[in-house]
Amino acid sequence: MNTTTITVNLFGTLRGKMKADQKVIISDNEPIRTVIERLSIDPQAWYLYSVNGQQAGGDTQLHDGDVLMIIPPISGG
Repeated sequence: MNTTTITVNLFGTLRGKMKADQKVIISDNEPIRTVIERLSIDPQAWYLYSVNGQQAGGDTQLHDGDVLMIIPPISGG
């Protein structure tokens, strides 16, 4: 099994789960869904995912050097 390093950025209410720009070692081609479960983020909650600045889905596979941003819904008024 090959491993790879990605950078994870959490925003909003998720920010307290880990320090900013955290490096995470994962299996190569691991999907976002698996990474968020490992980070103890509720996989059933709605989040916006971005990989390298492009919107992504939970099944998007991650590769070495990717930057994963996880953004919770924003509300206000």
